[in-house]
Amino acid sequence: MDHATWFLAAITFLLAAVVFEMGDGNTPTVIVVPVLIFLYGIPVYLVGAIVTEFVKAGSDSNN
Repeated sequence: MDHATWFLAAITFLLAAVVFEMGDGNTPTVIVVPVLIFLYGIPVYLVGAIVTEFVKAGSDSNN
């Protein structure tokens, strides 16, 4: 992952956090569900990308 991907992931996560915090009990489900998917999905995606890069780097150094 290059720096632009990290930067865009951080922006998306922070915007989702702002939307989640600004919402109240009357926020429609159609807005809450995608925001929660972003809030929980982005960290999982980033951890998966980091693990994949380390595994790929480890297999490249063994060859």
